Amino acid sequence: MKRFFSFVILGLSASLLITSCGEKTATADTEDVKPVEKKQMGDGTSGIAMAFYYQDSIATQFGFYKEIDSIVRVKEKNFQQELEAKYRAYQEYEADIQKRMANNEITGYQIEEIQQTALQKQQSIQQFEQQRGSALQKESMEYQTALMNKISEAGKEFAKLKEIDLLFFYQKAGQITFINDAFDVTDEFISFLNKREKELVSGVKEEIKSMESKDLK
Repeated sequence: MKRFFSFVILGLSASLLITSCGEKTATADTEDVKPVEKKQMGDGTSGIAMAFYYQDSIATQFGFYKEIDSIVRVKEKNFQQELEAKYRAYQEYEADIQKRMANNEITGYQIEEIQQTALQKQQSIQQFEQQRGSALQKESMEYQTALMNKISEAGKEFAKLKEIDLLFFYQKAGQITFINDAFDVTDEFISFLNKREKELVSGVKEEIKSMESKDLK
């Protein structure tokens, strides 16, 4: 069975993160943080510091992201296994009925009852698939949204420490065709995220609780 959901990295902003939006004080180690060299843009009358990170690297190198992805995969696998078990149980029930009918063990007045039971079993499976699948998808999106919000906040703090005016994310087949590797801060940003992992974990859990509270209203 194909994977039911895909835990993908959402855009941390529509196209970029601007440092003027954040006022929080970073808690990570900042001893090795050095300002990015100002690069000239346009007519060269003003300097602007730009940088980018590889978006896909967040999924493979940021510890908490990998942990969240693992949690979602386990939930997804358990759902698939439970659903498959229900289908197998129904198939066994159906095979047993066919065998009994072939042996003339079922009388005419029993057929209607058997048909009703079969319909109820089918509806039960469909209801489980829809309700549990929808709940799992919703939970997965809540984790993604909360995590990406926290990474976005961390990105603003990182940019402020590095004195970056524009921080882009880069991915293959994205809107940006090419960026010079001289602007790459991927390793530094991921290191920054991993140093703040405990704080981000707490923030994500709080945000998920907040979203769940709104859903109950």
